[in-house]
Amino acid sequence: MMGESDQHALLVTSWHLSTMRALPRLLLPLRRLERDSCWAAPGRVRSHRWLSRRSLLLTSWWESREAAEAWMASAAFREFNARARRLGARPYVELRKAE
Repeated sequence: MMGESDQHALLVTSWHLSTMRALPRLLLPLRRLERDSCWAAPGRVRSHRWLSRRSLLLTSWWESREAAEAWMASAAFREFNARARRLGARPYVELRKAE
């Protein structure tokens, strides 16, 4: 049986866009965020990126809640989030124990 500290953390980050016009300006930055920042972050287990016409979703699994929070505090994540918000995106973040 796994202890509480052995559980992975699931981090769901998404940005809902007010218009489809913002998507092209966020598509490559989101890809770079996942590839250059998330993949290289300590404690990352895996990640998945999903796009629709007006939503961006980055789901990631982490070895611990602390590792996920450290990545969210990184400059790369904060810069992407600020850029998305400037383009009118509404962010959503959920961090929970992975099932």
